[in-house]
Amino acid sequence: MDREDLLKTREQRFSEKKWDRMFVSRSMITSEAFLSLKTAAAHKVLMIFLNKCQWKPVEAKPKRKAGYYLANNGEIQFTYIEAREKWGISDGRFLRAIDELVQKGFIDIAKSGLGLHKDVTLYAISDRWEKYGADDFVHIERPKRVEQLGFRKGNRHGRNCR
Repeated sequence: MDREDLLKTREQRFSEKKWDRMFVSRSMITSEAFLSLKTAAAHKVLMIFLNKCQWKPVEAKPKRKAGYYLANNGEIQFTYIEAREKWGISDGRFLRAIDELVQKGFIDIAKSGLGLHKDVTLYAISDRWEKYGADDFVHIERPKRVEQLGFRKGNRHGRNCR
């Protein structure tokens, strides 16, 4: 045990051990979309996204098997700073991995952040990958910013704008 583990209570250690698992379905790993991911960074970023998922049990009647649902879908945050500092993924590789995961249907962008004023991008786990390669696959690109930011007249994001 290291020093941090000695400071934790018995319940905290049990909780960490209990929730130290991640679920990845076999159908996802053997899917055409997963096998067509080109870069190792895309695989790594997808696993980090799945690691950030919070699964909660469905409230069901007694004597029934209750399933699980994704509690934080559409609220998953993964910033460029976190990718760079914590996981060692450069900005360009992270951008290409996000683009590839959106195109293949693994994630969707729920809210696009500006990168200003601590406005982060929120991601959602998608199941579009199941239909990848079929005719009814919905092809989505990462949304591009239409509004030009910077020093210009009428910029709403500056400090001295009126």
